[in-house]
Amino acid sequence: MTDSQPQIQPYAFDLGHLLLSDPNPLTTAPSTASPTDKEALLAARAQICAQALINQLLTACPIQRSPEGDLHIKLPDPTTQLPREKPVPKEKEKTKWDKFAEKKGIKAKRKDGKLAFDEVSGEWKAKYGYKGKSAAGAAAGGVGEDWLVEVDEKSEKAEKEGADGGKKAKKQKKAR
Repeated sequence: MTDSQPQIQPYAFDLGHLLLSDPNPLTTAPSTASPTDKEALLAARAQICAQALINQLLTACPIQRSPEGDLHIKLPDPTTQLPREKPVPKEKEKTKWDKFAEKKGIKAKRKDGKLAFDEVSGEWKAKYGYKGKSAAGAAAGGVGEDWLVEVDEKSEKAEKEGADGGKKAKKQKKAR
């Protein structure tokens, strides 16, 4: 006795990826059927497979209710290994500088000490430089940290008499 019906194979499930594989061929040859028949056949097969997947989920996976009243299904670990789009990246070759730095024990600079908390504005700002904490008032046209500078009477008289006050101002600024 020959059997004209092919043996129906069971579905393969991977509940971790919510995947159902149907190894059975379509019942009618899609090349001879009209486009509407093909669509109806594929829609019916998709519906059957979706129902089988949901049935397997509800019977094989534990269902828990959360305190808010929501239902959660705990999925098992995936069994099908999905391929990557691109190969795993290769280890980058070290540059001459990286090799030298490793040999000498040189480490990259850290940026930890460059910020300070400004209590007035409540933000972290750079300690120095552009928009730095030290130049916050002076750069904005306002009053800087040193808004009051004592004037020495002797140096004031020397400036009035024609002495070069620029050099002294530089020295005073360095001293601060």
